[in-house]
Amino acid sequence: MCTILILLFVQDELSYDKYNVNHERIIRLGSDFTLSGKRDRVATSPLPFGPTFAEEFPEVEQFVRFQGSGRQQFKYDDKEFYEERIAFVDSSVFTIFSFPLLKGDPDKALTQPYSIVLNETLADKYFNGEDPIGKLLLVGENVAYTVSGVMKDLPSNSHFKYNAFYSMKTLESIRGAEQFNSQQPISFWSFNNYTFLLLKENSESDAILEKFPAYYEKYMKELGDQLGVKYKLIIQHLGDIHLRSQLQWDAPTGNIKYIYILTAIAIFILSIASINYMNMATARSTKRAKEVSIRKVVGAQRENIIRQFMLESVSLTVFALIVALICVELVLPLFNQLVNKDLILSVVDTPEVILFNVILAVLVGLFSGSYPALYLSSFQPVFILKGRNGKSGANGFLRKILVISQFTISAIMISGTIIVASQFLYMNNMDLGFNKKDVLVASIRDTVFRTRMDAFKMELKKNPNIKGVTTSSSLIGFGGSKTVHLFESDEGMAQYALNFNVVDFDYIDVMEMDVLKGRKFNREIPSDTANSFIVNQAAAVKFNWGDNSLGKKLQLGLKIEGVEDGGEVQLGEVIGVIRDFNYQPLKNLIEPMNLVVSENPDYRRNLHVKINSKNRKETITYIEKVWNQFCPNMSFGYFFLDDRMKENYEPEERLTWIFSIFSLISILIASMGLFGLSSFMAEQRNKELGIRKVLGAPVVKLVYLLTGEFIRLILFANLIAVPISYWALSAWLNDFPYRISIGIWVFVATLIISLVIGLFTVAWQSFRAANADPIKAIKYE
Repeated sequence: MCTILILLFVQDELSYDKYNVNHERIIRLGSDFTLSGKRDRVATSPLPFGPTFAEEFPEVEQFVRFQGSGRQQFKYDDKEFYEERIAFVDSSVFTIFSFPLLKGDPDKALTQPYSIVLNETLADKYFNGEDPIGKLLLVGENVAYTVSGVMKDLPSNSHFKYNAFYSMKTLESIRGAEQFNSQQPISFWSFNNYTFLLLKENSESDAILEKFPAYYEKYMKELGDQLGVKYKLIIQHLGDIHLRSQLQWDAPTGNIKYIYILTAIAIFILSIASINYMNMATARSTKRAKEVSIRKVVGAQRENIIRQFMLESVSLTVFALIVALICVELVLPLFNQLVNKDLILSVVDTPEVILFNVILAVLVGLFSGSYPALYLSSFQPVFILKGRNGKSGANGFLRKILVISQFTISAIMISGTIIVASQFLYMNNMDLGFNKKDVLVASIRDTVFRTRMDAFKMELKKNPNIKGVTTSSSLIGFGGSKTVHLFESDEGMAQYALNFNVVDFDYIDVMEMDVLKGRKFNREIPSDTANSFIVNQAAAVKFNWGDNSLGKKLQLGLKIEGVEDGGEVQLGEVIGVIRDFNYQPLKNLIEPMNLVVSENPDYRRNLHVKINSKNRKETITYIEKVWNQFCPNMSFGYFFLDDRMKENYEPEERLTWIFSIFSLISILIASMGLFGLSSFMAEQRNKELGIRKVLGAPVVKLVYLLTGEFIRLILFANLIAVPISYWALSAWLNDFPYRISIGIWVFVATLIISLVIGLFTVAWQSFRAANADPIKAIKYE
């Protein structure tokens, strides 16, 4: 059952995006650029890459670009909701990808400005069974989009999670065709699109990489040299994105290491169960020795005996498979909740999983039954029928090896569970350099509302349950914007691609950040909005400012020669240094950061409201009431910052649960085997225990006699498990910039847990055997 569940999960992860008919010919263009020694590898690429690659590379058949639009409000009649996962795309999206349209023409659906294709869930949500084609859907500030198609919901095994597509022609209409389609050098240095190419039959992506230097020379080199940037093209095949992409600005992806971990767990669990069978089958050898001998006496050959025992083993595993399939159907809904998937098991949808498990059941049966079959079939009738076996030593040695193997695996699972859970708790409770608790976040998309933001904030602050209100351009904990800065160095002004966030005067106080040097932004000082910056510790270290950061010159943006407008710049000086804070997910180290204050509300589109946790419901109701007064055109939608940040660590949380549950199951299976083996060993030594007791041996000594060997085996198993666990867990932790250290306490705890489990398993049987009536034990007949 465990193995089937794990295989369903693994099969689903490995199948990502392979539902696309052309998946083997689809590639994504990423960017690898280095500026001032800082290297960034991102999943995005410039807007002109699509059309220019189609022109320059004969290997390219078609292109499609995706540009996210963020959270938007949709309205139709009296229905009004905020929707996420929407993107502007080229009309070729339905040709390149297997996104079937249920309604509409795939060749025309996204060819016109202000057209939109909804998935079937959104179509039902807003139109409730009506034909939505041609109907107007109001988006954002009541911009009308014509519904031109309804596509089938994207499958769960897709790294695309979009609910709707706007036509890329809409952006072209908004920006102007000339600017949107510009092939000026500056257009090639803005990385805000996901670009996919459909290669022609028998074309290789390596050919594009080989020819790219000439492309770079033609379109990008001149401005790249001026900016001091080194650039490399990244090509990813569609089928590799979900499990093997380690790029920034990517959609949430899986991790190939988790596939290896889960596969190892499945192998561990099957191995423990197989070892149980071997142990019990060989331990019971004396019970079946006479049976084997009599069969041989009446003419059975050794191969007949082997075949018999192998058939018994395979029959057991095949029957177990049937029971397991029934159990999987019962627990699959719970497992789906655990892994956040919609896995199904059926002959129609997952025939390969069922076929693989049938083959696996036979193989496990053959493996588990191999040694017992060979061992039992080797008995000599002449010795067995005289009451002598002569093989107990080898048999006992093998059982010890198998018990050690079982508890080595169990110890690895226990230590793995401890480390995975500890790492998740560490990330979840780490000091981020700001306070994420009780911060309500809402997007400010209405342009009129933005101009009334100061009055809105003042109204909110009248409520005593609201501790503070602030706005920013970027959402803390999820990254910031990045652009070239000039900073003061010993050799003059040097350039660096620096992260920045545009904030208001209350931001540092509301987010509870620590100013280490200098001061915060001050409304009473007008120059703060024009030429003042606050940097983090990482920036001060990177720029070698040391203790002399205050007053250092810094320029936001860079004048670009030969480019119209030349880019906006803001020259100023550092007025403060704040303690480092994690403005990106914890999978990224803290990088240099610049806070810029601005009174222009167009730059600050994220509202943060710090509220009192005790009266959360009443406070949210008040915020919504005030929101509706100031922003009647857009409904109030919000989330809490700490809840949204937890989503960054969902894979680790799921792995913690999976590891814990399957670790518990593996320990349970190992304990069942140990319980059965100890029961049988106690039964075999029944007469010995009776004689020892008659001769005066105390119960405690008899219990130790029976348990001592198992305890020694568990101790030895833990010694073997320590280096294996340390190596595997260290490799896993290396993926995390912020990670716990593996202390000796982990392995001490593992040893204690193993010993407690072992003692609990065998002690009762040992105590019962030691307390048995010795008269009954030593009675001959």
